Amino acid sequence: MDSADGGLTVLEGVILCIVAVLLAVIAAHALNAPPGHPGGLVYSALEETGGCLMVSGSVYGYALAERSVDNVTLVCDRPDPSRMGSVSCSIRLFVGDMGSVDIGRAAVEVVTPGGAERLERTAGAPVWPGNWTIVRVGHTIPFLQADDDTLLEPGERFDLVIYPSRPLAPGEKFLIRIVPPGSVPLTVERIVPPRITPVMDLG
Repeated sequence: MDSADGGLTVLEGVILCIVAVLLAVIAAHALNAPPGHPGGLVYSALEETGGCLMVSGSVYGYALAERSVDNVTLVCDRPDPSRMGSVSCSIRLFVGDMGSVDIGRAAVEVVTPGGAERLERTAGAPVWPGNWTIVRVGHTIPFLQADDDTLLEPGERFDLVIYPSRPLAPGEKFLIRIVPPGSVPLTVERIVPPRITPVMDLG
């Protein structure tokens, strides 16, 4: 029998299986959305990437103290080495996204079991509790330089410091929600380590 008239090849069968599994995972995610949460395949696919944002590298936590993060001073009136005071992370556009996101106009919230706090953006230093800032703008491609504006564009990476007004206790779950204008929120969920050290890799 001629191969053109035969059934699927092994490679074609494998590809179809992979596509079917991916569609099933996305559909299951959409069906398991909490009440009041938008659903659908497109929304679910976007949510996995934060609309077009993603975390680049690790998220770091810092014990509550007056310190400097990327040469930006964080003010602390009441240091407490037993609690985590601030968080830093890098964000970039999802691979293949050719748009841009105005991070300078994003809403940033820290959500804990005790409630949610919306932080104010500060463009200068020092940074006080209850604020967040862009501490550094870089490029993910060597030898290229990022613009000086707050538009996150393809190939750029923004380093953020998030400094809630209430410090976080060991073992406490928290979520950082970054909501750029007109975009799906990027959520970063972590747990404070059981042992607080000056700098902690939260993964």
